[in-house]
Amino acid sequence: MKSAPRIFIFGLVAMFALSSCGSNDGAGSGSDNAEVVTPAFWSLTGLAGPDDAQRKPIVVVKVENNSLVRPQTGLESADLIFEELVEGGASRFAAVFQSNIPDEVGPVRSVRHVDVSLASPIADVFVFSGGAKKTTKYVGLELPAAISKVNEGFPGMNRKSGISAPNNLFLDTKQMLAAVTQSDTPSSGFFIPAPSSSATAGPAPVGKAVSTVEVAFSTLAEPNWKWNATDKLWMRSEGTKPFTNKDGSLFGTNNLVIIEIREVDAGYKGSTGGYVPRSVTSGSGRAWVLSNGKAVEVKWNKPTVASQMELSDTNGNPFTMPTGRTWVELLPVETTGKYGFDGVAVPIVNPPQPAAVPERDEIVTP
Repeated sequence: MKSAPRIFIFGLVAMFALSSCGSNDGAGSGSDNAEVVTPAFWSLTGLAGPDDAQRKPIVVVKVENNSLVRPQTGLESADLIFEELVEGGASRFAAVFQSNIPDEVGPVRSVRHVDVSLASPIADVFVFSGGAKKTTKYVGLELPAAISKVNEGFPGMNRKSGISAPNNLFLDTKQMLAAVTQSDTPSSGFFIPAPSSSATAGPAPVGKAVSTVEVAFSTLAEPNWKWNATDKLWMRSEGTKPFTNKDGSLFGTNNLVIIEIREVDAGYKGSTGGYVPRSVTSGSGRAWVLSNGKAVEVKWNKPTVASQMELSDTNGNPFTMPTGRTWVELLPVETTGKYGFDGVAVPIVNPPQPAAVPERDEIVTP
């Protein structure tokens, strides 16, 4: 369910004054009237879009991430991607599409508790392939009813021959969108304040220069990022291996966000009988926004599972996300998660704090 629209004023918003005409001699026989026009922009990127951009459907898709499925299909079109820790030390993606919905996305994989917190503030459609009984029950309880849930068997969810299950389920977005109930509820994005509505990228944030970012969810999931000043993109690698798109080009994103989160026990065992982590994104903690080759320390706050995430600077002032496509690392820093800039580890000083009033089923015994 997309959040209710919010209106913010930004330094880079273009404003056009339309004044009424006075007399030819300039005597001022009529008063001047001015109308402020805010250019339309996409909810998730802040870049210029059509007049109805913020009402266009937002689709969240769970996508696998392991060496057997890379390169995945459709990720390069996502406006926003969340990376989360799953069982066995692997990571998985929640890819969010609005401004450029590709024809196909996949492979589609199962849902996790944290996905409800990611989809609830923004999604019209949430696409996944099954999940543990405890998790699917939680999805049924907490995901707003206005969000269409698309699971295997729904139009557009197709298994491909020649690819081993469970990595052979792909989403045909046109078939799927034709079958779901369309919503034109406006969205102001995942982060509050919403992205700038400037048609061009926002100003470089004030911060320290960073050229490489090393992230470790575990010994098995260690994505790295390198700033490409020419293309103004953070380029991703899996360890030392470049992360590529289907056409062989390198995957890059305008903004990289690292959010320090808590990890608790999901309350059930994985298919191999091992521990299943659960990322918790309600509460507050530290984050970093990396854009234009610089890193800015911020604070995040998300009071409930259903609410948007608010960012503020270290002085408590609202922080506006830079425009462009964004990748978010949901890093469980109290357990296995670590990260560093230019080879220097970032120390964890204040662990993330839980929300004051947990949602149903939010309290899980570690």
